[in-house]
Amino acid sequence: MLYNELLLQREDSRNITQILKDILLLLPKLNAISCTEAIIKDLPKADIHVHLPGTISPELAWILGVKNGFLKWSCGSWIDNRLLSPNNPHKKYSNIFLNFQDIRHNKYPKLSLLQYNIMHHDFNSFDKVMATVQGHRFPPGGIQSEEDLLLVLSNYLQQCLKDNIIYTEVQQNIRLAHILYPYLTKKYARMKFYKTLFNASQMFHRQGITLRFLNCFNKTFATKTTSKEPAQEAAQWLKEVNSEFPGLFVGIQSAGSESSPGACPQLLSSGYRIAYDLGLGCEAHAGEGTGFHYLQNTINTLPLHRIAHGFQAIENPDVIEAIRDRKITLVMAPIINLILGANLHSYHNGIKINKTRISSLNEHPFFDLFRQHGLKIALSSDNPQMGGISLQNTIMILCGLMPSSWSLPFPLGSSYQSPITLRELIELVINGITVAFAEEETKIVILKQVLAFLTSITNQKPLNPQFI
Repeated sequence: MLYNELLLQREDSRNITQILKDILLLLPKLNAISCTEAIIKDLPKADIHVHLPGTISPELAWILGVKNGFLKWSCGSWIDNRLLSPNNPHKKYSNIFLNFQDIRHNKYPKLSLLQYNIMHHDFNSFDKVMATVQGHRFPPGGIQSEEDLLLVLSNYLQQCLKDNIIYTEVQQNIRLAHILYPYLTKKYARMKFYKTLFNASQMFHRQGITLRFLNCFNKTFATKTTSKEPAQEAAQWLKEVNSEFPGLFVGIQSAGSESSPGACPQLLSSGYRIAYDLGLGCEAHAGEGTGFHYLQNTINTLPLHRIAHGFQAIENPDVIEAIRDRKITLVMAPIINLILGANLHSYHNGIKINKTRISSLNEHPFFDLFRQHGLKIALSSDNPQMGGISLQNTIMILCGLMPSSWSLPFPLGSSYQSPITLRELIELVINGITVAFAEEETKIVILKQVLAFLTSITNQKPLNPQFI
């Protein structure tokens, strides 16, 4: 029986619990099946934590730079032709590229050779590139127009098709609307922005992919302001967009430095409460920077469904227990954590005394939090083209396989001795679907595709040609 035939046999009226029971019955059969590259590529996936600027590859950043006049061919070389904001962490747009000098004398450079100026174990270098490319933090930047936005989303669509991502939640600050449509009032700019994103979601839908958005606001402290207003503003904009395009934005997200005064969860609670009361999903970045205290404060203060990263939960058993008791899911991206320099802390009588870098994959808390502590964890790509790797390549590495198109800048250590199994992988994938902020009907459609795929491989039936 072919994949599509299996899918069509499922009753549309079946609820999530029924489908999960069917998947559960198949899990024992997976113990006898190796987790191969082919299976990983063919497996339908959900990527529920993706930053929009993080989908911009160095090649696309170059194209945007030329299009928006930052880079110009002149007198036999590429030059910086347009000033950035004085507040931008880069003096020139070309500074975002590590090897700009190597290609600047070629009028038609091989863009696949471009590399971002992101240093290994250096989050700040990553954040600087993000700030320049994203467009709205220190305008002008890479994304400046509706055309730019659609170009970025079209590029991400191709990434999803390549990696068999059938559901994705992309995070973006709605404030970008004010940059894209400067000739409109801010409210009308946002309305036009929502319409553009709705059209993009339809473009994804025509390719069999469900695209949803989270409003991701920056909680980092700014002089003479707090994050209380941005949190409330972010929630009110979610109410605004859902009055016109219900279901397009499905949740709220906060990002930024955990050590900044504005990141205090108490300053974010009113905005999160508004979003929660609207029935929207609530996620927050925590437990990836300053240690378990910030994570603990976050989960005790905000009405959360998910925590982004959260690997520093391993520092304190009470935090692990709180995450379990509150049924919070950790959405983790272990590979980019290692690339950008993840750390764990040691404590004495509750006081932080030491910080240690996680130097290899086997040291990442993902494995213990998932296997030993039984926390609900989903995998994500986070920033697949900017400092990180795709969800598919992340899965391959965690399964003990080396992606042919990517080389690791760090040792895998002993992770090859206990890679995740196919059964564990399916659990992680199912977690990503069940904790998505989508409506139940969408989750049912996605789970049916996973169930049909698993039925095919466990019965050793031929797959649809698209899975060969």
